[in-house]
Amino acid sequence: MKIVIPAADLHIGGGCKVLVDIAGALTKKGHEVEVVIPKTATVKYNIPCKLTIVPKLEADYIPYGDIILPNFYTTFQSAFEAWPEQTVRLSLGFEPLWVPNREAALWTYAQEVPILSISSWLDQQIFDHVGRRSTIVSLGIDPRIFRPQGPRIHPHPSKKTTKVILYIARDRRDYALKGFDDFYACMEIIKNEYAGDYMVYLICPDGAVSLVTLGIPERIFYPKNEFEMAKLFRTADVFVASSWFEAFSLPPLEAMACGTPVVTTNSGGVMDFCSHMESAYVTKPRDPRQLAQGICAVLSDRQLAEKLALGGKASAARLTKAHFERNIVNALEEIYNERVSLN
Repeated sequence: MKIVIPAADLHIGGGCKVLVDIAGALTKKGHEVEVVIPKTATVKYNIPCKLTIVPKLEADYIPYGDIILPNFYTTFQSAFEAWPEQTVRLSLGFEPLWVPNREAALWTYAQEVPILSISSWLDQQIFDHVGRRSTIVSLGIDPRIFRPQGPRIHPHPSKKTTKVILYIARDRRDYALKGFDDFYACMEIIKNEYAGDYMVYLICPDGAVSLVTLGIPERIFYPKNEFEMAKLFRTADVFVASSWFEAFSLPPLEAMACGTPVVTTNSGGVMDFCSHMESAYVTKPRDPRQLAQGICAVLSDRQLAEKLALGGKASAARLTKAHFERNIVNALEEIYNERVSLN
């Protein structure tokens, strides 16, 4: 079958990487895949299939496919207008929670086309808002990259009592829902209440974001690939995620796979692989005090840290990239075969 994947952009980010992985999995299975992007788009990945650049992502420029697979509400509108019977709605996040045109985003979920989602939480959001169910295909990590690798790497061999808190710091203006302001307030609490030595490693995909005004020791990193990310996970004593809501959220799962204890908000999709005090320390979103308590608990209690690390590794072992790729290909093949049989 031929699958067309319209994408507004292919910048560095979880959703864009998922699209590239899907294209690669379908191509390896022998399907014809075409990724379609507008001329204004950036492309930060090696695309494993045909890449077509069009003037705009409008209906007139969407080529025919046995399946058209948009993953965002704006690309869905163009795809559905062009090929309504071929469109499958891939949901990597519930846009009505954050985009300005909430009604337009809701409309894309209400159309009578198959929906694929990536977590139980996301499926429930779709059902609660439009009364429709999706096929859940959970994301996964590559265990060849994200894995414990011998002894943990300590950043300061001469001062091994220093603990490392690892955090992905997104721009607070464009990514407020990632909760950087909550993390900042949390670190202010830790500065005043945690007596041990620590420093913060900040991964900054959008440019430097700092805690310097708090006077907390920090280092800023710009990892270029998954291997560098995995090394940072293995360096840390705790990985912290502070999002208000997430459809899935791969970084906590990647950290778990590397054997790093995780403190995370209950942002929704993470609960498919996080169990409080078993595989992660889970707090309420937008609650810096609880987040600080979780970080302090992991840094202070070695037994708890080891328990969460073991539980996290077991949880991550269930959700691999290979499983995701197989399941997404199977789901699309089933949709196609059912359509063919009905015709």
